[in-house]
Amino acid sequence: MEPAADHADGAGRARHYARLFALPDFGASVGRTVLLVLALLPFTVAVPVLVGLLARRVRGRAAVVYQALVFSPLLIAPVAGAAVWQWLLDPRSGAVNQVLGTTTNWLQEPGPAQLAIVVVTGWHVLGFAVLVVAAGLAGIDRDYAAAAALDGASRWQVTRWVTLPLLSPTLVFLALVTVLLSAQWSFPLVDTLTGGGPSGATTTVHYLLWDYGFGSFDAGLGAAAGVIFFLGFGVVAAGLVALSDRVSFHDS
Repeated sequence: MEPAADHADGAGRARHYARLFALPDFGASVGRTVLLVLALLPFTVAVPVLVGLLARRVRGRAAVVYQALVFSPLLIAPVAGAAVWQWLLDPRSGAVNQVLGTTTNWLQEPGPAQLAIVVVTGWHVLGFAVLVVAAGLAGIDRDYAAAAALDGASRWQVTRWVTLPLLSPTLVFLALVTVLLSAQWSFPLVDTLTGGGPSGATTTVHYLLWDYGFGSFDAGLGAAAGVIFFLGFGVVAAGLVALSDRVSFHDS
């Protein structure tokens, strides 16, 4: 009886995976998650580097204000921040439309809703990314820049050929974190602002997994999706960790 039961359990699990891959929402959510990761990379890599480099030139009380403005979004609970952004993005009385002079329904149109989720998520995580970049810059010996300046290098050349290469392990780490956590970062915002809509336009893999398990209460489908997403993110993480080790090795 036990082999028959095991065979039945295996067949049942196989049916869940077959159902999962047959659903168009599964592939679509993966594609949206990839787009979300790519769209968030400027907020977690490019902009933090620019902010971190500019912050090194700020002195005195201005530096305190500058740091407070950058880090304050990190201290705000995502749901509380989403409530404020929901008011700002209101199509009739929202400040965003008033400033832009538009009547865009940011949370009920597919394209604008995706853009809104990216911007709000990026705003929330920018402080964390800047903190990591600041730590990376603090670990770079200033003697390298001083030596390059003595050789006649301009400030831009020092940044391009000295600072950024030495900062590359930090940037790879931020890319790794963005790939692994983007969907998780955006989940409370998607749940609060759009509910995965409109027409599934903001449904990422994390939100789809939650919807399978707690929206439609399909435990088998949710478990199958969880295993697939875990394996997929694991493979990506292993590749990025190997890249990070290689970058760190070359820099050392």
